[in-house]
Amino acid sequence: MTKLNFQPFQINILRVLSALSLIVIITFLAACSDDDDDSEPNPFANIRTEGFVLYGTTSTGAIAKYFEEIPTGTVDLSDGTDFLEFFPTSLYDHAMYMQRTDGDPGFVKIVVNTDNEFEEQGIIPTNDPTGVVSFRIAVRDANTGVYQDRSKSSIITVFDPATLETTAEIDMSAAPEIIEGVDSRFQRFVFRDDEIFMDIRGNIKGETYQGYFLQTANLTSGMYVSSTGVETPGQEILTINNFGQGLVDTNGDLYMADGGSIGTGAFARVYRIPAGSREIDIDYNFSPTLQLAPDNLLYPTMNSFKLVAPGKAIAKVNSFVPQSVLDIIFSFPGSTENEIFANFLQDQDAVDQVFELLFTAESAAWCELDLLAQTTTVIAGVPSLGAISTAGVIF
Repeated sequence: MTKLNFQPFQINILRVLSALSLIVIITFLAACSDDDDDSEPNPFANIRTEGFVLYGTTSTGAIAKYFEEIPTGTVDLSDGTDFLEFFPTSLYDHAMYMQRTDGDPGFVKIVVNTDNEFEEQGIIPTNDPTGVVSFRIAVRDANTGVYQDRSKSSIITVFDPATLETTAEIDMSAAPEIIEGVDSRFQRFVFRDDEIFMDIRGNIKGETYQGYFLQTANLTSGMYVSSTGVETPGQEILTINNFGQGLVDTNGDLYMADGGSIGTGAFARVYRIPAGSREIDIDYNFSPTLQLAPDNLLYPTMNSFKLVAPGKAIAKVNSFVPQSVLDIIFSFPGSTENEIFANFLQDQDAVDQVFELLFTAESAAWCELDLLAQTTTVIAGVPSLGAISTAGVIF
């Protein structure tokens, strides 16, 4: 039996789904022809086109399982499928796209077949540098997908989702460097019309930047278009690696969110790129973490941000830092909080312990965000969960 390290996280996710099924569940129906004699073969005949995939972290990697109906209560994944990695970042035509599940460099396309088994439909190899994993891939439509091979950090590779063959490359080398000599990696690809928006951080070492920065490329021209950002001197801002799209409003406004910072008092915030513009609106200043917990200067983060209706979004907003985390951090020497925190960061075992506590501690509340009124409301009846845990339902 595979033991789930973070079973409370999995249980809480299920409760969230029960209350907010429209938000994080995507159900797909296969199209049927009215004339069976003239219809072409159904490409989805041997795969599941409805249902749910739940996955979680295990003691050896990850485990995933298909469910025809959304389960309730405590869910046992011990008879699911074990993977070394299982981190889907895109879903299209009932197929999941993600980094390879066996730990080798590259991406994989996976479906659930009618025997309820996970089945690979193809692999895209990459040439990852030592210790670096290419992880971000996204599909826009039946003809267009994109990914980043981190051995070629300035290139966006465009591919055909059906064949997984490369169809084009977009050279992003004209984008300005945030830190001199540091190439960027793309944290996610967000499609709006024929353009791709990408938030960034350092490619090889994952450097965080003192600010939040976006780059834009155009799929038609195959070229870099522009960059935009908001600087936060002295405060390194985390980026959010959530699944899927769900960031463009019905009027064309694009909303992105960051994860705030650790120990610097930079509260996570939402950014708006208005319809017809590629620039962050500097007059839009919405921080759900500041509204929910203005005294939480140590870890004012949020996660799982997604639009769910015109002008409305949800996010998992951290409201406090567990006492067990504070006890570890303040066990380090120093005459100021900044000095104590700097000494804490030098101890990797302590950092790992803190992040595990932050993952499992029920310190973050699911909130409804009104993007126009810029208000944050805790969703009643939905249990809290770990601030940096992420939802694991994608079908």
